[in-house]
Amino acid sequence: MGRFSRPPAVASTILALLVLAAIFAPLLAPHDPQQQNLMMRLTPPAWIQGGSWTYPLGTDGLGRDVASNMIYGLRVSLLAGIVSVAISVVLGGVTGLVAGAAGDGWFDTILMRLVDIQLSIPVVLIALAVLALTGRGLGKVILVIGLVGWAQYARLVRASVLAERQKDYVLAARLLGASRTRVIFRHLLPNVLGPLFVQVSVDIPRAVELEASLSFLGLGVAVTTPSLGLRIAQGYQYLFSGAWWPSVLPGLALVLLVLCENLIGDWVRDALDPHYRRRRRPAAIERTTA
Repeated sequence: MGRFSRPPAVASTILALLVLAAIFAPLLAPHDPQQQNLMMRLTPPAWIQGGSWTYPLGTDGLGRDVASNMIYGLRVSLLAGIVSVAISVVLGGVTGLVAGAAGDGWFDTILMRLVDIQLSIPVVLIALAVLALTGRGLGKVILVIGLVGWAQYARLVRASVLAERQKDYVLAARLLGASRTRVIFRHLLPNVLGPLFVQVSVDIPRAVELEASLSFLGLGVAVTTPSLGLRIAQGYQYLFSGAWWPSVLPGLALVLLVLCENLIGDWVRDALDPHYRRRRRPAAIERTTA
């Protein structure tokens, strides 16, 4: 457990800096991300010949500041990831609690068949179909990602509740006259939060990637929203003409954000999932004895 007691320092520091940059974007961004200056279009970063410290990371094809768009793009990515996963947790968590508490009845059967149908369809396919019908928009993207992610939380919470409801402390609470609602929220819910937190830590970077993918494909946020995925797509047309920075730099920011989130997610899983720790411990012991 000792090796899993502390989060990865480098990833935690970088992620904290990225989150702070997103929160304080209006103070840190050198320009309005939508401000165009066609006279300075495709200006290279400041360290390259022809660059200017007025635009430290250069400008895109419309003369917009790349650094400002990256900072505001981090805000959009984090907002989409956190809020959409929160929607999935609320919908799936409530569904799983109700299904698990109901037991093996018709209500549980219907809910789980709905979960199976949802999980059988690729998430990206559902998101593409819905957004193609409803149109672009950050709110729509967040809502769609949240709605397509509820099923796995419902199955996870239901499985945890079914395992916990047979334990002695739940039986004792029922014998003492506790209502079903009290048993669910006072006894069962606190004991299923560990697996729930593990799943959340893994799904936030996935939601960030999905928002960026949808925006890259032109079905995500509006063209006036500074999304990292959208900026990568808009800068791609200049990539092979020598102007790599409008596409590559936002792409690096997205990779760094997702990588740090995944490393933190791995640490959360190691710390909170006892089954994973038991699987890892024999391998660690074998390497030590060898």
